[in-house]
Amino acid sequence: MWNVVEWQCNCNVWRMKKLSALVLGVSILLFACNDGTDTTQTTIITDSVNTEPAQPTQPEQPPIRLVLSITDRQVAVLQQNDTIKKYPIAVGKAKNPTPTGEFKIHQIDWNPDWNPPDSEWSEDEEYTPPGHADNPMGKVRIIYQMPYTLHGTKNLKSLGKAQSHGSVRMANLDAIELAKLIMERSGSAKPPEWYDRVLADSTKMETVKLRDSIPLTNRQ
Repeated sequence: MWNVVEWQCNCNVWRMKKLSALVLGVSILLFACNDGTDTTQTTIITDSVNTEPAQPTQPEQPPIRLVLSITDRQVAVLQQNDTIKKYPIAVGKAKNPTPTGEFKIHQIDWNPDWNPPDSEWSEDEEYTPPGHADNPMGKVRIIYQMPYTLHGTKNLKSLGKAQSHGSVRMANLDAIELAKLIMERSGSAKPPEWYDRVLADSTKMETVKLRDSIPLTNRQ
């Protein structure tokens, strides 16, 4: 008699465990379904942000462009039709004029060296390394059509005059500011510590080829 009762109790315990496991499984399933519903809702809300029709793309405009006036002895930086910067410059002499026309600024040399151009006026000149006291290029050289460039100078008295051999002179601080702006707007920007490192050692030239060229117009 005792064995029969004990067997029945064991069966009841087994049934209770099975029922508990079943209830637990159903609870987990319901929780998972609810959680999935919330995730689906979040995704729909996120996707709905992008349901607006795409706007027609506008043709890209040059981020900045430079306009150089030989008569006014200045170079202006334009963003669309707004002038955002102006710098005084020195331009070429009558015998060695600054070229006019449309150009593309494509390279910037920091602490530039100087190779005398193949010209009559420079027959007796010699190569000058970066940082040399006699280097006429200053701290930076902005290249648009070699040997014609915009470059720094220590000869501030020449600004506003026609005293160069065709290239455009700028005060060193102005040339540095303009070169940084050109690099930034051409997709070629560097962090501040890069400029600090480069300018700290004037004997080492650093060349940067611009990712996007910058338009330059030289006007009489």
